[in-house]
Amino acid sequence: MAAARRFLPARRSGTVRGMEMRDQSPETPGPGARPLVIANPSAGRGRTGRSLPTLVRAVRDAIGDADVRETARRGDAEALAATAAREGRRLVVGLGGDGTLDEIVNGIFSTRKTNAEREWRPPEREAGHFPTLGIVGTGTGGDFGRSLGIPHELRAYLAVLRDGEDRAVDVGWARFPGQDGRLVRRAWINVLSAGVGGLVDRYTAAAPSFLGGRLAYAQATLRAIVMCRRVRLVCDYVDPDGERRQLPVDAHAVAVCNGRMFGGGMSIAPMARLDDGLLEVVVFQTRTRWRLVGRLQTVYRGTHIFEPGVDHFSCRELELRPADRPAGRRPRAGLFPLDVDGDPLGDVPVTAGLARAALHVRAPVTPG
Repeated sequence: MAAARRFLPARRSGTVRGMEMRDQSPETPGPGARPLVIANPSAGRGRTGRSLPTLVRAVRDAIGDADVRETARRGDAEALAATAAREGRRLVVGLGGDGTLDEIVNGIFSTRKTNAEREWRPPEREAGHFPTLGIVGTGTGGDFGRSLGIPHELRAYLAVLRDGEDRAVDVGWARFPGQDGRLVRRAWINVLSAGVGGLVDRYTAAAPSFLGGRLAYAQATLRAIVMCRRVRLVCDYVDPDGERRQLPVDAHAVAVCNGRMFGGGMSIAPMARLDDGLLEVVVFQTRTRWRLVGRLQTVYRGTHIFEPGVDHFSCRELELRPADRPAGRRPRAGLFPLDVDGDPLGDVPVTAGLARAALHVRAPVTPG
């Protein structure tokens, strides 16, 4: 892993526990002296909102005094995170699901664009210029936390907030047409998937509230497999050695992975590391939907990559586009929908890559 910064609980000095010592008066602390907790009451199908006072007390027990802001609609977490970054806060905690984390990351990076708008992407190796991201996963999946090695349990998240280290991780960037056809530029931290994955989050959100996270994702995945047809695509990519390559695919699903886990505990890319500068791409080219259903359990175990019809390669950047796109014409909406860190945000064609060591994340202490 990339170099990590170990944080020990602060002594009784008015300093926030679990944070670096800062030269600021404890009598009149400004916003930058306190962590910000961005809470999404709707996460976990409303369970977060019902338990919010208890959750906030638990988080404050772990990190000390902190400001708390609740979201009310899509985009609120992004705006709150952008403000926190401008205020110079050292820690922003996402209390919600993976979609909340995605908004926070995009809000943090919206404050500093180093490239022209047309080519926007997070700056590389500048994690120290931005707030550290802390995680209290209360959504259905908890997949980015799992990719970091944090079990999807409240006590595990709190223990990492209190005793963990700040680890530099890579951050993905992507450009694609949004659901209204307009160009979207987006940062992402875990998995960008297309095809079946682009439908799963929609069906998960509509699942009965009594279903747990894994069951909700499993039924949504089965439904998405039935509904999503196979599509012929072309993948142009830059391999780990910098060589440009092209791969034609005929796929039900393509997962472009920075992290290892998605779909509520599916080990989609067991070889993925969050700090190696590589995207791990997994392509499902099974002949029929029913064979894809048969592969479902292997995805939880991470053994699907050895199955016939499942391909894997590593790359630094890629473009995934329809093979049969007429010249000068935009593909029809919904052709091969995208899921970006748990949110349905657009469609192919998509261009994606990584910014190295772009963000510090509070993570379990690395052994040794």
